[in-house]
Amino acid sequence: ADIPRRRRYPSRVTSDPPMLLALLLACTGAPDDSGEGLGASVSFLSPADGDTVTAGDVAVSIVVDGFTLHAPAKHNEGEAAGYVAVSVDGAEVLTTGETQFTLPLVAGAHTLTAELHFEDGDALEPPATATIDITVE
Repeated sequence: ADIPRRRRYPSRVTSDPPMLLALLLACTGAPDDSGEGLGASVSFLSPADGDTVTAGDVAVSIVVDGFTLHAPAKHNEGEAAGYVAVSVDGAEVLTTGETQFTLPLVAGAHTLTAELHFEDGDALEPPATATIDITVE
C-alpha cells in the first residue's frame, strides 16, 4: 500500500533571519538601558554642598560608583557605562566622561546637578543623581 507523503511547508521563522534574531533576543533577555540592579551612584567631592567659591572657572570633582564613565559616543548597549550630564540651575551645561572638570560660574547662588546617562541619552532607571547648592562670589 502506498503511504501518502506529508507535505512540508517552509518555516517562516527559520527562513526570515531578522525575525529569528528578534525572537532569540526576546527570549534571552537582551541587554537594555535599565539601571536596575547596577547600584550606580554619583556624588560631588568638591565643591561640597553649602560651599562658597570664587567666580570664574570653578573646579568640580565628582565620584562615580558602579558605573564606568567614558567619552560620549563610546557606549555599548547594556553596559554599565556612559557619561555624566552636569546642570547648573536646571540647565544642562556639560556632558563628560571625566570626574574632574571646570564650570564657568558667575556670582550668585547656584544649584549643581550631576546625573548618570547611558550613551544613547537615557538616564538610568532609577536615576543616579547628585545635587548641591553653592554660593559664588
